[in-house]
Amino acid sequence: MTDIEYILDFAASLGSKMLSVGANLERVNDTMYRICHSYRLHSISIFSISSLIILGAKSEDDVSGTRQISVHSTSTHLEKLNRFNQLSRKVCVQTPPPDTLAGLLAEAEDVKDSPPALIILGHLLSVSTLCAMYGGSFADIFSVSINTFVLYWISEYFDRRNINQIVANVISMWTAGSIALLLVKIGLGQNFFIIIITNSLMMIPSISLVNAVRNVLCGNEMNGILEFLKVVLESLAIVLGVVLSIYLFGGQMIQWQKV
Repeated sequence: MTDIEYILDFAASLGSKMLSVGANLERVNDTMYRICHSYRLHSISIFSISSLIILGAKSEDDVSGTRQISVHSTSTHLEKLNRFNQLSRKVCVQTPPPDTLAGLLAEAEDVKDSPPALIILGHLLSVSTLCAMYGGSFADIFSVSINTFVLYWISEYFDRRNINQIVANVISMWTAGSIALLLVKIGLGQNFFIIIITNSLMMIPSISLVNAVRNVLCGNEMNGILEFLKVVLESLAIVLGVVLSIYLFGGQMIQWQKV
């Protein structure tokens, strides 16, 4: 492979991986441009959407190159994103030999995830606090904690199998709503709406919404609108899952808020 092929491979792969862990599209485009520019490539052309990156450039001796790469389904991973950002800055400053770039990218991607028990504990602490802030009782906090535990493992299952997020949200919230209804029915929960609203906050694609708004404000309206529509559909899927649980298992089980 020539140097320009190594560089374009690295830049496009890094951009794809950044998008797949929750990076904003404008940031990804800027990163790829800076990497190419740092290696003195010119005539840099970038076309990207949330599912595809096309990158083209020319070397100093006018050798052309193009790379096209698909972006896999996104799952926010802030530690990986931080490592990718650090790598991009390092490459732009130090410009290591092009044939070493693939190894640097593999090293940056090799992030050890936190133990599931620690992640679940963090989720439980956050949702329990939110439930208490919304006026939930100890019974509601207990119900929210059970749902949070179940939702974590459902989310892990869907992420590993690359299940569409809209489908995943419907099934996850249908499960959470059904469990909440059952717990309220048998007296282990008090207020269905406090329980399910608290749990739904785990599913809301807030980072995607921020990215969509930023794309629009930065002049990338097409991608911003597409991303915003995706956020809307994923949010509606959350509502649909809750409605299905109420419809299938009896809205009469719901007990209204008790003071």
